This record gives sequence, structure tokens and C-alpha cells, in this order.
Amino acid sequence: MKPDVSVIIPNYNCIDYLAKCIDSIVMQKNILVEIIIIDDGSTDGSVDWIEHEQKTVPQIVLIKQSRQGVVNARNLAIEKAQSEYIAFLDADDYWCEDKLFSQFNYMKKNIDCVLSFTDYMHITEDGKEIIKCFEYWPEANFSKSKSLINNYKTFDDALSKLMYANVVGTSTVMVRRSAIIEAGCFDNKLTSASDLDCWLKLANIGNVAYSQQCAMHYLMRSNSITANRLNRLTAMVEIVNRNIKNLSFLENAKVKARINECYGEFYREVGKRGKALMCSQKAFYLFPHKRNFKHLLYDLKSLVGNK
Repeated sequence: MKPDVSVIIPNYNCIDYLAKCIDSIVMQKNILVEIIIIDDGSTDGSVDWIEHEQKTVPQIVLIKQSRQGVVNARNLAIEKAQSEYIAFLDADDYWCEDKLFSQFNYMKKNIDCVLSFTDYMHITEDGKEIIKCFEYWPEANFSKSKSLINNYKTFDDALSKLMYANVVGTSTVMVRRSAIIEAGCFDNKLTSASDLDCWLKLANIGNVAYSQQCAMHYLMRSNSITANRLNRLTAMVEIVNRNIKNLSFLENAKVKARINECYGEFYREVGKRGKALMCSQKAFYLFPHKRNFKHLLYDLKSLVGNK
């Protein structure tokens, strides 16, 4: 029987997280899924574990590739998927039990929607909650209606909002397979941020919708933040340049402010206080938001205090 949803999981040495990830899919109710795991040359015993798991979870489809990266893994899985509806889940993340059914029903009823996503919780490696994504990004102007806890609403001005703040957690996303193929899937030429690029391409094709439901837990792994940030920032600049012509003057300024804010965060982390201050000044000038003002004050105090 054809599945309602194809769930795509790229895996590289995530054996410590796979059981919880897959359990969170299996417990989804009232929906038929296939679970496509693309193993990218794991050396931690992941493949053996997945092959053993297939005996009790027949929905698992294992595809092996040799170190071609997460972008190529997702693109290959999209090509192999049997369903018109695709959900993404990273191997170290997991879903809440009632995530898929309402999302699938919404997209099935709203044929103009090409992408939907939910709120999610950042958690530490020891399971402590940090902050919900939507709480961190009030500028996205998410509706506060309680009716959106398990329902979806069109994300107005999705293109400009996503360029300013990538509020879309990849592991919350469901897309139409036909739409993401039309958009060219994930760009493997980008050094990073291919997810953001893909969501923007989809926002140019059709509607984007969201739910207030906190339907996913996103693991903040200590070894996966600063190391890749500069690559991601470089890619974000390229992605913004691809889409900047579609923005108004004010939206343009806000997006450029956000880029400077991100660079400021990076320079702050690596101890380059002067460069951090320059970036926070530019960010506040372009978009005098309270968060940019706080960063500017912090960088000023930090620089002065160390002279």
C-alpha cells in the first residue's frame, strides 16, 4: 500500500540517537509512513543497527551512500520516495506523537500549500529545554491564536520573513514532493544553508503554512555550532543575493541587518570584539530593533572593558 507520507532521515554516525528518532515516527497515529534512512558511510555500527531494526519496523527503507553529504542524501531520498508528501527528520531529533496527522491533513486539503512547519523546542544534550523557536523570533509575527496549536495558518510574506529569520526547523517540515522537485530540491553547490535556500525556492512556488504546535525537539549538540557557522554565513549571503530583488526597501534593510547580526554573533564567539562591534553597529543602523540595540551595548561594554 502506498504510504501517506515518506519520512526522510539522513544518518552519519548517529547510532546513539536513532532509536528515539525512529520511535517518534512509529508512534504517529492514523497515518501510513515509509521511513527512508540514507546512511552516509557511517562507521559507528549504524547500518547494522538499522538492518536489525528493519525486522521489527518494516516501514524502514535503508539506502547506503559513501560520504556524499546530507544534501545529496536528502535529494536521493526525495527521488526514491513513494509518497507525494515528504517529511524531514534529522537522526538526532525526534517528534511529538501527534505531529504528522494534522500536518498531512492540512496539506492534503490545501493544494496551494507546498511547505508546512511547526514550532519546536531546543534541548541540551542532557535533555533540558532551552527555548521554543517561535518565542525566540517574535519578529516573525506568528499568530497567538490557541486554535493553531494543532491547526495550520498561511505564513504571510513568507519569503521576506524567512530571509530575515529562518524559523523553519528542517525536522518540522512537510513538503509536496512535486513542488520540491520543481524547485530543484536542495542545492549541493552551497557550502551550507541549503535548507533555507530550499524553503525560499518553495515560497516562490506556493503557500507556506505553520502551526503553533511544538512538535519536535531539536538537539543542540556542542560540537556542531561554531565550527560550521562561517560556512553557513557565507552561504546565507549568497542566498540573500539570489532573492534580494523580490524584497521591498524596508525588507532589504532588515535582511541585511540580520546578516550583520549573525556575523556579530560569530565574531563575539571567537573573541574578535572589534569586528563584533562593527557588525552590531551596522545591524542597529539598518534595523533599530531592541535585540540589535542590546548587542550593540554589549559589544561597546566588552570592548571598553578590555582596554
